[in-house]
Amino acid sequence: MLLIKDLSFSYNEEPVLKDMNISFETNRIHGIVGLNGSGKTTFFNVLAGFLALDNGTILFNNAEVLKKDIAYIDAESFFYPKLTAAEFLSVFPKTNSNFNETELAHIFNLPLDEFIENYSTGMKKKLLIISQLKQDKQLFIFDEPFNGLDIESNKSLQYIIELLNKKGKTIFIASHIIEPLFGLCHQIHHLKNKNFAKSYLPNEYELLNNEVFGEFDEHLKNTLSKSL
Repeated sequence: MLLIKDLSFSYNEEPVLKDMNISFETNRIHGIVGLNGSGKTTFFNVLAGFLALDNGTILFNNAEVLKKDIAYIDAESFFYPKLTAAEFLSVFPKTNSNFNETELAHIFNLPLDEFIENYSTGMKKKLLIISQLKQDKQLFIFDEPFNGLDIESNKSLQYIIELLNKKGKTIFIASHIIEPLFGLCHQIHHLKNKNFAKSYLPNEYELLNNEVFGEFDEHLKNTLSKSL
């Protein structure tokens, strides 16, 4: 169980996450959805230990969450110039005994001998994914993992996530596009007003789109009808 108790985080004294109390089952795929600015990335950075809490505790299987237990594929990553993809991957220790760098690079169509600065946004995302798969982590965080990926890579990533879950990993995925989450997630959690407003099981997913985006969709339609 991943237990979050009384969690709060502020940026420049402005609350971003407030009085958060929620538990997530381990060995499950959890979707995190919410409108832009709802705090999804902040929540992930707090979970990964990159941001210090104002208050609260996070426990993973009744123990403190450690960075060594977490693989984090963030939405935007920094890469040093004049570094090839192969050199970048060599930095990460191989603790996953099944990891096959050559095969994964072939699946994602990545030339490992090329400078990363020549990569497209989608290629950089795939390289970051491969780097995290090289390590045997217990908790995987994917922040907008499908952005910038082609159709084939999207399908490959979905299958990778399913395989990780079958190996007992706990997975979090945030996405602005919620449809890919429907076939992947055991549960989807709606982040709103600095807290988790509701959690949905698969038999409730039909309600999710309307409850999360209904008000926004109605406002958008009304505005566009007057503007076009």
